[in-house]
Amino acid sequence: MNHPVDVPHDAPPGARPTNRSRPPRRRLPGLDAVRALAIVGMVYMHVSPTGWLSPAPARDTPAALEWVQHAVSGRSMSLFVLMAGISVALMTGGPAPLDGDRLATARKRLAIRAAMLLLISLCVDQLSGMNLSILEFYAVWLLVLIPLVRLRPGTLLAAAGVLGAALPAFCFVVLNYGRTWAISPMNTAGAEPAFGLTLLLNPQDWLAKGHQLLLGGGFQTPYAIPLLLAGLAIGRLDLRSPAVRGKMACCGALLVAASWLVSWVALVPLGAERALAAMMESTGGPMVQPWASVLTLPPHQLYALSIPMAPMMTGVGLLLLLAGLVTLLERPGWQPALRPLTAAGSLALTWYAAHQVFIERVAGDPPYAFTLFAGMAVFAFVVSPLWLRWIRRGPLEWLVHRVTVMVAPDRTAAARHKAG
Repeated sequence: MNHPVDVPHDAPPGARPTNRSRPPRRRLPGLDAVRALAIVGMVYMHVSPTGWLSPAPARDTPAALEWVQHAVSGRSMSLFVLMAGISVALMTGGPAPLDGDRLATARKRLAIRAAMLLLISLCVDQLSGMNLSILEFYAVWLLVLIPLVRLRPGTLLAAAGVLGAALPAFCFVVLNYGRTWAISPMNTAGAEPAFGLTLLLNPQDWLAKGHQLLLGGGFQTPYAIPLLLAGLAIGRLDLRSPAVRGKMACCGALLVAASWLVSWVALVPLGAERALAAMMESTGGPMVQPWASVLTLPPHQLYALSIPMAPMMTGVGLLLLLAGLVTLLERPGWQPALRPLTAAGSLALTWYAAHQVFIERVAGDPPYAFTLFAGMAVFAFVVSPLWLRWIRRGPLEWLVHRVTVMVAPDRTAAARHKAG
């Protein structure tokens, strides 16, 4: 049943409807395709294959596999973070931000989603035996963005620019001059903190976990914040507009070129490459990186300590998203061809959790072969479209959605449906 559009009675002729009654917008398959690429890249990082058909010693890794490892290292996670910001923007109205009761409901749903992701992450940690997964960081990032969803794109981009320079410098100082800050504290008993579901039963370890999520895991949260803000700003624009996509693709190209140029200047004219080589050859005293290295891109610098890295990945995301996959997947001929990719992106949460458990509990001890990664990727690409033919969401996506709408129902939409 089609419900009437809710335009205020005192509105002038031709007034636009309020976002309280905005019709649902069609999902952008290009965003799912980017999510899939990000997840596939992170799976490759976790597998880190050292041979094609069988694993080999790390020193004998084929050059092609080493190149792929360098190419996806840090970059896949960066796309994942950028997509997190875009997703939050879309969940809170996209180019027409929600307000009033619907905004309050959306914020509650984000908080519930964060809690669900934290619980799922703890379950994954428990099953896999790992101490930390990206899903725990994702839960924290959702909470960080909740109070920021009403900011304008310009404000978000300005904040992303300032923090994109300040936070890598902060992480650089911590790593080189205050390493103890980057190490998660022990619990009150002086032992390693609990992980997985057992963490819920050990409140004495919660402070250590909070420290780990803020500064641990390779400074993932400080590095993520500028990308989250940039993603939130991107999601506030009309991604369906060819004109907007064209402008943003040009901005993306400029960001990529400028980031590469800054890195080259730091490496060659400023001498960061020579200084880093001399530091690696030094055998006495603590290794302190040269300050010029904070202006270089990986692999010369850790991604979280690289000022050009966040702008570079924002630019790559704009080009990949807007000039590439979003535009490409608007063409009907490409939609069936890329259906495995977009379907896998729709099940990103399920596949990420599943691959963590599979690697740790089924695949055996590293090193691994490329065939393991290829088999996991092909399995996801084959199963995802088949699953979505029968069920709208993946298993974990369905669980998060059901809990979210049950705990925080959209009462405005329910009232409108009843009135209709």
